[in-house]
Amino acid sequence: MIYNDGPSGIRQILWLTALLLFTGYQIVNVFVPNADMIVATRILAAAFYSVVVYAYAGDAWAAVRRPVPTKADFLIVGIWLSFLSHLAQTVYAAIYRLADAPQWLLNAEIVPLIVLFSMMAAVLHVAATGSIDGEVPRRSRIALGICVGAAVLMVGAIVATRPDIGPAIERTRPYIGDWWRTGELGLGGPAPS
Repeated sequence: MIYNDGPSGIRQILWLTALLLFTGYQIVNVFVPNADMIVATRILAAAFYSVVVYAYAGDAWAAVRRPVPTKADFLIVGIWLSFLSHLAQTVYAAIYRLADAPQWLLNAEIVPLIVLFSMMAAVLHVAATGSIDGEVPRRSRIALGICVGAAVLMVGAIVATRPDIGPAIERTRPYIGDWWRTGELGLGGPAPS
């Protein structure tokens, strides 16, 4: 069932994975504080990302070493770099939380280096135009240029103005905060104070 060919197989994998992950998370989240749940999901995500990094490592290395890479090689290396970046960001986020969120760790020089892998992956994905059936991905170099240009302008504006988004973010707390109010039911987690 889950390995059917075609789009139905993709949809089955996506629905089943989403159902299992969401349901499992919600069942445990009722009893476990959000801070612990976030660390747990980071660790689980790191395991998933590690599998992708491992599975694509040989093919990515071969693609980088190939004298004349195919367009699919660009995608393979892009996938590998993307998941390497996901893995590094996830591990770093878990370490940050487990270390009690020190400000210096939030602003460490290694963070932008980890994020650069994602940007390199994005460029490789865009450079692989037409690598699958001559159609996927579509020509998107102009889109890349426009988005990068817009991002540079946005970075300049944000650095120049340093907007205080704290109040706006605080207003989102009821919608994205602790949905279960862990501990208020007396079923687990810390007792309310």
